Amino acid sequence: MEDITVSEDEVATKLAVHEAVCAERWKQANERLGRIEIVLAAIVLLLLVGEGSVVAVLRRLIGG
Repeated sequence: MEDITVSEDEVATKLAVHEAVCAERWKQANERLGRIEIVLAAIVLLLLVGEGSVVAVLRRLIGG
């Protein structure tokens, strides 16, 4: 069997690269989640307003 040794510097370099890649992926995932939240909020708003129930309740509350 071959003895595989890795120096501390190699491990530190690989770890730094891994951390940078993960940080970038987390940033992209977080941006996607933000966009998904906006789309879901818009869908909910359209469903509520499109249904007319929210509009009818608001008209009753305002007295219109």
